[in-house]
Amino acid sequence: MRSLTALIRKDLRGYLDQPTGYILLVVFCAVVSFLYFFTPFGTSTEASTRSLFTALPWMLMVFVPASTMRLLAEEQRDGTLEILLTQPIQGWIVLFAKFLSGFIFVAVLILSTVGIPIALSTAGDVDLGAVVAQYVGSLFLAAAFVSLGLFTSSLTRNQVIAFILGLLFIGALLLVGLEQVADGLPAGASGPLQTLSPATHFDSIARGVIDLRDVLYFVALVSTMLSATYLMIRGKSLSHQSPQYRNLQVGVAALIVLSLLVGWFGSSIGGRLDLTEDKLFTLSPATKEILGDLDDLLTIEIFQSKEPPAHVAVVARDVNDFLDDLAASSGGQVRVVRKYPDGDETAARKAQLMGVPQMQFNVQSQGELQIKTGYLGLSMTYADQREVVPFIGTVDGFEYRIASLAFAMINQQRKSVRFLSGHGEKTPADGMQTLGGVLAQQYDVSVVEPLEDGALDLDGADVLIVAGPTERIEESERAALTSYLDGGGKAMLLLDPVDVDLQRMTALPNRNSFADFVESYGVIVEDDIAFDVRSHETLQFGTQLGSVAIPFPYWMRAISVDSKVAGDVESVVLPWASSVGFLTEWPHERILLLETSESGAIDLNYRNSPDVSPNSLALQQVTPGDLFRAQMGVAVTRPAPGGEMRLVVLGDSNWIDDSVSGRYQENLGLALNLVDWLAQEDALAEIRSKVISSRQLLFSSDLHRNVVQYSNVAGVPALLVVIGLIQFVRRRNISRRVWGDE
Repeated sequence: MRSLTALIRKDLRGYLDQPTGYILLVVFCAVVSFLYFFTPFGTSTEASTRSLFTALPWMLMVFVPASTMRLLAEEQRDGTLEILLTQPIQGWIVLFAKFLSGFIFVAVLILSTVGIPIALSTAGDVDLGAVVAQYVGSLFLAAAFVSLGLFTSSLTRNQVIAFILGLLFIGALLLVGLEQVADGLPAGASGPLQTLSPATHFDSIARGVIDLRDVLYFVALVSTMLSATYLMIRGKSLSHQSPQYRNLQVGVAALIVLSLLVGWFGSSIGGRLDLTEDKLFTLSPATKEILGDLDDLLTIEIFQSKEPPAHVAVVARDVNDFLDDLAASSGGQVRVVRKYPDGDETAARKAQLMGVPQMQFNVQSQGELQIKTGYLGLSMTYADQREVVPFIGTVDGFEYRIASLAFAMINQQRKSVRFLSGHGEKTPADGMQTLGGVLAQQYDVSVVEPLEDGALDLDGADVLIVAGPTERIEESERAALTSYLDGGGKAMLLLDPVDVDLQRMTALPNRNSFADFVESYGVIVEDDIAFDVRSHETLQFGTQLGSVAIPFPYWMRAISVDSKVAGDVESVVLPWASSVGFLTEWPHERILLLETSESGAIDLNYRNSPDVSPNSLALQQVTPGDLFRAQMGVAVTRPAPGGEMRLVVLGDSNWIDDSVSGRYQENLGLALNLVDWLAQEDALAEIRSKVISSRQLLFSSDLHRNVVQYSNVAGVPALLVVIGLIQFVRRRNISRRVWGDE
């Protein structure tokens, strides 16, 4: 052990006692931070480091060979490797010391970026569990790359050649993990080669999940390369004709084969640790609760290709993991059957009958557009019911999709969601097709129109949605709505006191907004337009110079306040919304759902100056004294004869129409959670909230943003420069010291 630590200290001094090591540290930290903060590849709106770790393998591809090229090549050039191997030190200790010293230096490179998630946490809710997993995955990747760099360094005495070989070797392994490259390979080769790539396994860990299969792969790759390197360096001190060298060759070859088998075929070994804050890749307790209501066997038949296209292979793996977890936690009530239609006519025919088609994928290969086919869909059978998922393109939201289908089959008597129509409202057939389609997965969705005598038939409506009326609602209809609510009804009213002309970007009052109706329930919808000068979206606007991205405070990002109702949706985008509030005389429960940041403001002058474009006078004339937290969404409840009355009120209906909800999935998630709360289906909301959590960056000011960015791009590199200068001065003073006998 003493020899090992002495050798490690010697090699680490080779990094840190010379300018080269500090140059690598400074350049790496500065480049990675710059790419993250100041290029489209990085992120400026989400409190996440995922894009940082997407670029990391390609950065390490260059910096690791530069860090390891000297470890053995320099020793061979100077003739000191033979001296080391003839000392009473075992060869594996020399090799392990070289590996650990290179790994420690590269680990310092990676950890020099830790300031990025720390700085981001001051402006958003960073998923620290996912960040920890990403750094753990980066260290596994660093170990693999260092072992590869050490092997190439053992092949030559020239450091430049060692660097080029390491760059090519690591680059080749990363490239075969790319979908574009793997899809261009023959079907039988693309899967194994993609599994061989460290990028595939690193991406799996970077999601926030430490999977035992990925850990085994990296251990196998490191042991393989170290074994090959050991053979190379021992071959320099042993005769190649000696029995000892031949035995060494056989032993190393056996170890390499064993490592490859573990890396390639370890995929059947289970076990993983989900470090994400919301346990995104772990079965939700709510899903287990739904499965606990099964009275019969639920059979899930998954139709998949044995050799799926590269960009589907990772999805297929995660889907199969989820289904295995589902079956294991169901107490034998869920059975998973896997079928491979590609080479099985019976399975292909059954897939077609079930409604799972053979999908076509466009693959760009060698400058040509190729078409590949494959399957990844499933059918669910419970009693005499069947539900089908024709194609699974992503695991995002997959648990909710399966759980909601199971919930619908178990609860044959679906609750009903009714959309009020006949007064210019948005409905699933006009403006809210996305919301209506998703609601239809677990609710009976329909439209309610006034009868010939002006009455409304709301019998059987579990939830009523009124979305943006623009025409008068008659007194008889108001009476029917009042009777419905007072009898314990549940309703969501999305009201538009202000009507915005999207062509002219002007605003006019909507005199038929129905806002006066909610005052009898302790809620007031103001006749104004709210905006937020800090928390808002950047949109594309046409100018004389073409399409330009411009910050747009009227499209605010409102913050979710009550997670009991809204779930884990942290924020949503509200375009041209009006503020809402509570009246003092409401004696029952009042719930604040949404509000602006502390930089919210109100435009009350739109009647005189109707411009609601980015050039609006209201945006230009706002002062710090005008800023406050404006309430944007509320809910109220009250005991009633037919059960608890629940009412949700927002001063905007545009936030959930197709044009907005298709762009901002968190908007759709909040709308579904609100409906589930109204219908008292809390289990579905809990599952859905796992996948629609929005972690937005909200900087308090431009100064705050600049501090976060430049403290990493310039501050940390400057600190490393200072440490390097101190080390340089210290070593120079030591070298000038006069040594002698006293």
